[in-house]
Amino acid sequence: MIWLGNYAMRKSKAVELRLYAPKNERIFLDFFPLKESDEPEWNPKWEEWHCYYKRLRIYQQDYNLLLGYFKNIYPTKDAFNGNPEMAFDVCFDNWIGKDDWNIIINEIKKDIDSHSENEKEFFMKFMEWLNEALTYTNIIVVEGNL
Repeated sequence: MIWLGNYAMRKSKAVELRLYAPKNERIFLDFFPLKESDEPEWNPKWEEWHCYYKRLRIYQQDYNLLLGYFKNIYPTKDAFNGNPEMAFDVCFDNWIGKDDWNIIINEIKKDIDSHSENEKEFFMKFMEWLNEALTYTNIIVVEGNL
C-alpha cells in the first residue's frame, strides 16, 4: 500500500529520521509525496499531499543538516503552480519538484565523505526515502511547523 484512505490517514504516524534531535523536540519538517492525478485542471487538496503511507518527519536539530542543500535549489519555481519561490520556508509548505530533489540528492552525494559516519548514515537514509518516494510522484511537499 502506497497511498492511504481518509480513515487510515488519521491513524498513520510519520517515519521519523533522527540523529541529534532530542525525543521531546516539537519543531519539525514533514515530507509529503503528492498523490498526483490525471484529471484536467486538478487542484490538489490537503488529502492528496497527506496520504503517503511512509511520510517522513525530521526534527529541527537534524533538519538543520539539510537546510544548506535546500538553499542550492533556490530561487526556484513552485513545482505545482510555477510561482517563483525565493527561499525555503521552515514555517510553511514548500512544493519541490523531482528535478530539484535530484539536485539536492546529487549535492548530498558530492559532500557525503565530509560528514561523520553517523551523519553519513542519516543522509543515506534520507536519500533512500527520497528515491523511493520519487518513484511514485514528481512532487514532495515539505511542510514546517516553526
